[in-house]
Amino acid sequence: MKQILVLSDTHGRNSVHQELRKLYPNAEAYLHCGDSESPASELDGFVSVKGNNDMYYDYPAQIILDLDGVRILLIHGHQYPMYHMVERLIQKAKEEECQLVLYGHSHVFKVTREEGITLVNPGSIHHNRDASLPTYALITLNKGEITVERKEYPWPEKKRKWF
Repeated sequence: MKQILVLSDTHGRNSVHQELRKLYPNAEAYLHCGDSESPASELDGFVSVKGNNDMYYDYPAQIILDLDGVRILLIHGHQYPMYHMVERLIQKAKEEECQLVLYGHSHVFKVTREEGITLVNPGSIHHNRDASLPTYALITLNKGEITVERKEYPWPEKKRKWF
């Protein structure tokens, strides 16, 4: 059994990385789906891809990992049109033979399971566009089974309504 901590769209909120690593010291991987707007030195061990706001940083557009026998595609998602993103990510996962896709960009937590592929958008630690509290994902891999937990990050200044 392996746990993966997944963030996206932190947009310069660098203290979050250390705080969450302290909360989950035994996680197998710390993954960031892009738009950190931070250099790698500020990500405190998170593996990250490049988001559309990471123009000054040299992150790869995508990364493929293999954890506990599960192939994982880590990508920001801005490469695909918003209204066709899930369909395009499923196609990309098939091409790369991945069972799990981790993506960001929309600032909305979402889990989709289609055609044997699990897609997870952890939402945003900065702010979610659905007016919910900031979120991240905790994923458990257990013998090929993928379990996803939505976790809220309680910024002290954030309330249910951020607008």
